[in-house]
Amino acid sequence: MVWPLVRRPLAACGLFGLAAACGSAGTAPDGGPPPARDDAAASADASGPDGSGLADGGGPDDAAAEGTSDANEAPPDAAPAARFVAYASGYAPAIQWLSVSAQTGALTSLSSLASFGPAPSFLAIDRATRHLYAVDESSPGQVGAYAIDPAAGALTFLGAVSSGGDGPPFVAVDGPWVLVANYASGTVAVLPVKGDGSLGPAVDTQMAGALAHMIVADAANHFVFVPCKGSDYVAQYSFDATTGKLTPNAVPHMSTAPGAGPRHLAFHPDGATAYLVDETDSTMSALALDPAQGTLSIAQTVSTRPAGATGPNTAAEVHVHPSGRWLFGSNRGDDTLVVFPLDASGRMGAPTFTSSGGAMPRDFALDATGTFLYAANQNSGNLVTFHFEASTGTLTPTGGVVAAPSVSFVGLAALP
Repeated sequence: MVWPLVRRPLAACGLFGLAAACGSAGTAPDGGPPPARDDAAASADASGPDGSGLADGGGPDDAAAEGTSDANEAPPDAAPAARFVAYASGYAPAIQWLSVSAQTGALTSLSSLASFGPAPSFLAIDRATRHLYAVDESSPGQVGAYAIDPAAGALTFLGAVSSGGDGPPFVAVDGPWVLVANYASGTVAVLPVKGDGSLGPAVDTQMAGALAHMIVADAANHFVFVPCKGSDYVAQYSFDATTGKLTPNAVPHMSTAPGAGPRHLAFHPDGATAYLVDETDSTMSALALDPAQGTLSIAQTVSTRPAGATGPNTAAEVHVHPSGRWLFGSNRGDDTLVVFPLDASGRMGAPTFTSSGGAMPRDFALDATGTFLYAANQNSGNLVTFHFEASTGTLTPTGGVVAAPSVSFVGLAALP
């Protein structure tokens, strides 16, 4: 399936995905698969030596504590601590990378690189953390490829190709393919990944619907779904992962409420339930997947805002906690992060709300364990770190704030 950079460790959506969202209609957009398949959400698969998703931050080893070895020297057979890097980008013409503390979640800016286009609003990374892909949300649209230096995550530009349309707000990696949605033209395209990580011209382009905002595959990698904000439906395709061919499903669309504005979709770890955030009417829907037919149906729809909320607002992003017990969304206008508890059937309970720590949280990402959440606030130009307590569903700011001009995407990845 498709994984947008290390975002969240979901079976169908990918880990800490690098991802972003779109603006309202008429404006510029805000813009676990089988282990053999690459994933744009390398972050969800990013894990420490204990498989937790973060490196172990414990104290001295037992031998050192007993005085039998140097406290600063790891045992000879100890696995090296995992190293993590975060990438951030948006509507400033640069891609930034930052180190990530596995113990505290703190971000520290390392460097940045001028992007190949003026609006790298969304990123994706392959499972091996060897290559990063960025859209240029311009017209005509482009997708650029970068090589990742395994030492510190630095980027080297490899080249760019057409996105198969205009204004692409989303990109994801699916094994030997890169999938892209084009907001302004309503198209989606499948691009081949070459041996050196660069991209070839599209092998398939489809007209999905007005204001196509995202493209994502199911966990089995048999079907692809495209939320189309301007058409108020999710386009449904069968996907041939060998040839890259998309074929409209026998049931080509799943309709939402009129004016809902479907934007982004995330799968539950069970692979049978998905969650759709609707931008225009600020709602969240739980969807049931028919794995044989590749069709979605709405089981529940609730507001992403508190009862009685007033003032303009658009919902932006959606992610599921790796435990499958919590669902997250973001509100632009209210400038909040919303957390829904999920019951055993995947239905949403009463939500709680936390300030995003800035203005216009267009994107956010979870680390692989679901311990830390990173909010990308576009209008205030900052990345804000939160600690998430999974036993209570409580988000608490850690105090970590990093500047990121016009940021619309943040995602984490484990360095090889």
